[in-house]
Amino acid sequence: MNANAETSLSGAESLNATVYADLCVKLITGVLKPAEAVSVRKLAESYGVSTMPVREALRQLASEGALNSAARKAYRVPDLTTKEASDLFFVRGVLEGAAAEIAAQRITAKTLSRLQKSVEKTHRHLEARDASGFLLANYEFHSTIYHCSDNSVLVLSIDRLYVQTGPWLAHGIENLVNADNWLGEHELIIDALRDGDAKTARRLIEEDAFWGCELYRHND
Repeated sequence: MNANAETSLSGAESLNATVYADLCVKLITGVLKPAEAVSVRKLAESYGVSTMPVREALRQLASEGALNSAARKAYRVPDLTTKEASDLFFVRGVLEGAAAEIAAQRITAKTLSRLQKSVEKTHRHLEARDASGFLLANYEFHSTIYHCSDNSVLVLSIDRLYVQTGPWLAHGIENLVNADNWLGEHELIIDALRDGDAKTARRLIEEDAFWGCELYRHND
């Protein structure tokens, strides 16, 4: 492969990754809603790109279970049953709990400071009743913890579960509970991690994720 071809391929892969990453954020923060149709053309126009990187990103998300693909290459956010949503939150809790238990033995003062800043962001977004901003700050908090596990399999699996559960978590906090109940026990989680209390960190993280299970079981 010549240098020009390699540069072109690298640029295409970078563009695909950029579109994919932005769509992941849209799913995690509930910008894309359950059962919402996703238009390749409209997305391409909004990103100012051709349809090719958009199609590649959507195809990848569909292969990961974050989108459903239909006839004629149409895509839609899954309209999960309450049982399916609850099951996803349960698995996310189990995996995140394992990652938090590992993280408690590895976390640094710098990372604890990042976690505290994420908590402060969640409070600001809570006061503004900004669900998308809250969910992004919440994801940053949790992601920082499970990345500390230094286990690439756990990280990839949990990341994908956040993308899958995002639209449903957004639906839940916007429509099923009072905004004052959005916050979990994030300060207690930080305390457990700071103390190296792996068991408590795992329990608190699991309880935080299992909140999604109970939310959808209650509203079934």
